[in-house]
Amino acid sequence: MGRAKRRPLAGAGGQIRDLLITDYTRNRSTPARITLAILRAGMVLNERCGPRAFALRRVVQIADVVWVRGLMGTEIPTSVRIGPRLRLPHAGRGIMIHPSVSIGAGVTIYHRVSLGVRDDRGGPTIGDDVEIGTGAAILGPVTVARGCRVGANAVVVHDTLPDRNYVGVPARETTRSRGAAR
Repeated sequence: MGRAKRRPLAGAGGQIRDLLITDYTRNRSTPARITLAILRAGMVLNERCGPRAFALRRVVQIADVVWVRGLMGTEIPTSVRIGPRLRLPHAGRGIMIHPSVSIGAGVTIYHRVSLGVRDDRGGPTIGDDVEIGTGAAILGPVTVARGCRVGANAVVVHDTLPDRNYVGVPARETTRSRGAAR
């Protein structure tokens, strides 16, 4: 799969600002906001071309190495597709995400979460309004459906149903998630 064609730098600042406005409403702590600013800038600038975009990408890469990878111990590649309203309650500490992962809107990711590949296949697709608990691992080309809650230290290796809770190793459905129709 080839890299998407890069667009001009124009409009990148507005796109970063719009994403951060939606993210910041769900993240009040300064460390979380710093992590998100670096992440969103990297994601948007990764799609831009030209010498100014190149220089800005280098600045963001330095910030990523120092803050995100160095201080937070987190790896979130700029190629990961992440929808608006991302929530990182612990500023993303210890989160590891494979480049092939896709994350929907309104997702909450606690610390020490791994979203990765299994058996050299692609990474997971995370639906909208999903909550992923501390230490959880979602591995392989699975889909975590809209509204799911993945419990702490759960290991998800199969597709999930919408609005359900999953716990254990391997993760199993326990009950319907909050707000689900009965």
